[in-house]
Amino acid sequence: MKLDRHTYFSIILLLFVFALGFVTASYVSKPAWTCPVCSFDANNGEIVPVVNRQYPEVVLNEVNSATSSIDLLLYEMKFYETNNSVRRLEDALINAKNRGIKVRVLLDQSEWHKQITSLTKENWKTKDYLEENGVEVKLDSLKQTTHSKLVIIDNKLIILGSTNWGFSAFERNN
Repeated sequence: MKLDRHTYFSIILLLFVFALGFVTASYVSKPAWTCPVCSFDANNGEIVPVVNRQYPEVVLNEVNSATSSIDLLLYEMKFYETNNSVRRLEDALINAKNRGIKVRVLLDQSEWHKQITSLTKENWKTKDYLEENGVEVKLDSLKQTTHSKLVIIDNKLIILGSTNWGFSAFERNN
């Protein structure tokens, strides 16, 4: 099928507008979304929604406030050489360990898909960094996929959700 110049131009223009819209939506800062109901009573406990860009700061504050233990179960925990919100959390885990807090991390490793293998390499980098600084880190079985994102602090506070520890998860994803 041969396209005339007008149709060809229209298709190119449509693709350009779509791409521009996608880039704009991905990188233009949006106002922080907050949950209309800020907390729920949960039988002598409290459930507080933590959404989007709130997550790193909330977790950092809780890690820095820990008094006895921090346990993490994560699908992805990337290591960055540069200072960013992920690296600050990893360094906070090291600082907590140095304060005498018991810090344990369990990360995923899988080999069943190319992208997953890349994730495993990232988790190994993080494992090496944390272990070099005294934090206990284990990886799950190669045949097991641990897709959880769980932080338990002092056996009292549970942070459960869908947030991996990576720059995109902290700064871009919803």
